[in-house]
Amino acid sequence: MGFTRGVARNLASLRIILHTRVENFCDKIGNEPEEAQMEAALAEMEESLQESSPLLQQARQEVRRRIQRPSVTACLEVQNPEESIWARALRRFQGMLRRLQQRCWDVLTWLQEKAAACLEAVCSAVKALWGVLTDFCSSVGQLFRNLIQV
Repeated sequence: MGFTRGVARNLASLRIILHTRVENFCDKIGNEPEEAQMEAALAEMEESLQESSPLLQQARQEVRRRIQRPSVTACLEVQNPEESIWARALRRFQGMLRRLQQRCWDVLTWLQEKAAACLEAVCSAVKALWGVLTDFCSSVGQLFRNLIQV
């Protein structure tokens, strides 16, 4: 129960941070030259996302070790000169959210694998304990039979 409450608090604080960053991003877009404002604001948003949660940072590092990141050239996009700055910002932000969602799914998959391995270890420990208890009860039963016969 406490774990889910902690997760809800973390999600709420992450949501507040994300909303604040989006507002800052939109404010910066209105005050800087188009190309410079996009690059600076996106870099700041990605940096703030990385700093926002140590657990997210640790999980991201673990996922990076397990999967290969796409190359930088794969992330480069062709810019349409007719596209407005707002449409480009929205498209980039949606891409960033998709990447974040994929990373979260990767982390959840990794956690599920770890939980399954932990559960298997607990089950084998319980089976071993059950075997020891069964042997002990059998030995005690045999001892009492021998005592009764004497």
